[in-house]
Amino acid sequence: MASSGNDKSVEFMYTTKTGKMILQLALALKVPKTLGFFLRSPISRFYINSFVKKNGIDMTGFEGRKFKSFNDFFTRKKDVSFDPDLTHLITPADSLLSAFKIDETSTFHVKGFDYTLEDFFGANEKHFSEETKAEIKELIGKFSGGDCLIFRLCATDYHRYSYIDNGKQGNNHFIEGSLYSVQPAACENFRVYTKNRRNWSLLETENFGTVAQIEVGAFSVGGIVNHLNEGNFKKGDEKGYFDLHGSTIVMLFQKDKIKLSEEITEALNSEPEYRVKIGQKIGEKC
Repeated sequence: MASSGNDKSVEFMYTTKTGKMILQLALALKVPKTLGFFLRSPISRFYINSFVKKNGIDMTGFEGRKFKSFNDFFTRKKDVSFDPDLTHLITPADSLLSAFKIDETSTFHVKGFDYTLEDFFGANEKHFSEETKAEIKELIGKFSGGDCLIFRLCATDYHRYSYIDNGKQGNNHFIEGSLYSVQPAACENFRVYTKNRRNWSLLETENFGTVAQIEVGAFSVGGIVNHLNEGNFKKGDEKGYFDLHGSTIVMLFQKDKIKLSEEITEALNSEPEYRVKIGQKIGEKC
């Protein structure tokens, strides 16, 4: 299934000279933070009904609930089902999926930009300890020749995400970053996945080896909330959620650990993104 288009405002802000100037000014003035504050306030409740109607959001199970704010509505929790076969790879979130190979130099190419694992993990972040920086150097080689899956959440998607397997999680590593949009026009004009606010952690999984999961924030997404900082998890457990609007989850897999389903592989040969639902089987262990 093809990806959705850009909002007109995003097209203007990210593809025109004037728009880019306004965008940089908005970020400098911390407009996303201000917008986030408003959407977390009770005043924002008026926006919920029009947002639901405009985007045709299924509110089954939520009718009659009194939301405290737009953000309370946006981060609402629902019952999630998932493929229980431990050898099956599932998607962590409702999203648009794209897939890329990581070459032997630890680089992969997304929408006109070369991304390095060093940039993804924030190897040059000043607040990271020497121990963390040493860990990053070791990780870079671990994922060379592997697979990168990108799950881009739209504003209308369910914004909670789950673990893909049983295993053990390491520490969360937070990188402040900026808050660019993650819509296609933004990704084609900025290195959003290494510029944006993000959090990464390592998942030692039972069936897919060591997996790096990076949650990437986007415009007006002020929070990346993970429930666990080190500890064990089970497949289908909720890992965390995003506050407000579109965001992205990037997952890095070691070489020869996963194989995407033929249906998805064929679809991605003709379209840049494929629509998936949380808990859905998208592949299997090699």
